[in-house]
Amino acid sequence: MKPVPSHGLPLNDSPARGTEARLSARPRPASRLGRMSRPLYEPAAPLLPSTVEPKQPSAVAQRQRLLLVADAFQLAYRVLRCARATGAEIYVLGNAGSTALRFSRHCARFFPSGCIIHGQRDPELALEINCLVREYGISLVLPADAASTRSLIATRDLIQAPCFPLPSLAEFDLLNDKWAFASLCRKLAIRHPRSSLFPDTDGLARAITARGFNTPLVAKPLSRSGGVGFVLFDGTDTERRLRAISYEPILLQEFISGEPIGASVYAHRGKIEAFIAHHYRRRVYRAFPNDQIYGDLQKIVEHLTLTGVYNFDMILAPDGAVHYLECNPRVFYKINLSMVAGVNFVAHGLSDRGHHMHPRMDCDRVEQEVRVRFPEALLLSFLRARPTLRDWAMATYLYSDPVPYLLEKLKLAV
Repeated sequence: MKPVPSHGLPLNDSPARGTEARLSARPRPASRLGRMSRPLYEPAAPLLPSTVEPKQPSAVAQRQRLLLVADAFQLAYRVLRCARATGAEIYVLGNAGSTALRFSRHCARFFPSGCIIHGQRDPELALEINCLVREYGISLVLPADAASTRSLIATRDLIQAPCFPLPSLAEFDLLNDKWAFASLCRKLAIRHPRSSLFPDTDGLARAITARGFNTPLVAKPLSRSGGVGFVLFDGTDTERRLRAISYEPILLQEFISGEPIGASVYAHRGKIEAFIAHHYRRRVYRAFPNDQIYGDLQKIVEHLTLTGVYNFDMILAPDGAVHYLECNPRVFYKINLSMVAGVNFVAHGLSDRGHHMHPRMDCDRVEQEVRVRFPEALLLSFLRARPTLRDWAMATYLYSDPVPYLLEKLKLAV
């Protein structure tokens, strides 16, 4: 009789459908963190001398199999498309919030997880991953969001396959904490809004009353992203705004007016290998070169000897100064747009793990401004500017996989 661990998943070499049945049979609690059959860009085939006729392995044998671990849909879908664009075959292990990924043409198979992906060390999640690694020949495990990233970092010593390049747990927690990031920026002489930290709303209320409102202030939680928990204090309706804060501790920052921009890097052992600065407004994504931003991010990458994908949110002030607000030490929401603009961050991570799907270079970055317009923006400007190849690539990206596009457009999946 083969051994059976205490949590009920037999460690056997049963047929492929065995794992799917076992994982599907387990209870699936909802996550508490919320709820082209061909890739767009094919890797170039090597050129062979005409006199050599080697035996050609099948496409299935050449294709890498990746396992995407996901807690929710939208960000995971973007990462799935970037991974699929390398030519890899993508399997997904996900919570209830990511179930809609099964409708993508680029998802080879979806496995519902019996674990809550909560960002902590989880031996049962590692067991689920290892069963799929053995039965499907998974060559690399890739996180798709903040919760799965931290879970894989904390659990990767239990996983029997390489993981996508990731920071250490200490590096992730430092950069994911806005107060710690502010302290790092001060240490490295990187421009950052003046900030204070308060343990609760009582302390925050006293500080706001004493300070007055020479400049607007903004309250934020330490580790949420996407503007969640953002509360602006401008001297009006202060009591109601204080009541809207439901988290502790509270970061209070000087509000910087200007244009929201971002930048992303892929780093390997303290060196930036891919970089893009970007701006998104009115369904137009703009990637642009910026030596100042590149230099600031290189300071952070070198100081911490970082490896992996990192995204930074900034404000471009009217005087041209760039103020750094936060870092997301993980994949990011515009990662698919960066791919269409010419920089595939997932491909860089696969290259570092020995999956030679992306050429190694000193730094992959745009040398001049690149614009990618969604179809809606094209309709508004059709008479003023003709569609570019990247505009057509964006339309192909959206319409070649119509079900996920419609689910997101209709807000049926988040």
